[in-house]
Amino acid sequence: MMTSKRLNLNLASHPLRNRRFFYLLLSVTGIVFILVGYPAGKTFLQFRSEAQKVKASIKKTDQLIWNTEREEKKFSARIDEAAKLDQAKIDLMNSIILKKSFSWTGFLSDLENSLPDSSYIVSLAPALSEDSRLQLRLRVASPNLDELLSFLKNLRALKFDQIKIEGEALNERGLLLSEISLSFSHERII
Repeated sequence: MMTSKRLNLNLASHPLRNRRFFYLLLSVTGIVFILVGYPAGKTFLQFRSEAQKVKASIKKTDQLIWNTEREEKKFSARIDEAAKLDQAKIDLMNSIILKKSFSWTGFLSDLENSLPDSSYIVSLAPALSEDSRLQLRLRVASPNLDELLSFLKNLRALKFDQIKIEGEALNERGLLLSEISLSFSHERII
């Protein structure tokens, strides 16, 4: 007798396919994903750890900068305080040095050379200012206004500055008496 083999016909519109091929494809894809994903994950974790270390370092550096700026402000304030306390002593020493180093003979010689021949100095009152400049008040006798203007022009040529005529009058002999204030620069003094 013959045994008949049963024939299994699938008449569906989408017949079943061999699942082994799909399981194999899924397994290979999973293995490739694991092989690629593991080093990528490891690298990601390393860089994340490094990024956290860098952030911590930046935070520490910012704190150090802030502390340094605060210390700098404290030291600047202390320096300013010390400078204010010692400024009077420094000014006194500078004025002593200035008085010792000033050549009065050279100064008076320059002043005499700037005078026109027919004019003369009646009075002279020098004073050293706080900014190490020589302030002068002069009373000059001149025969006329042209001689006075010539004297002022000569003073400007000798680097006198802040020249001001503060008053004028005629004396009993008919000479023009002029009160002049001026300043002599520090560079010329030393």
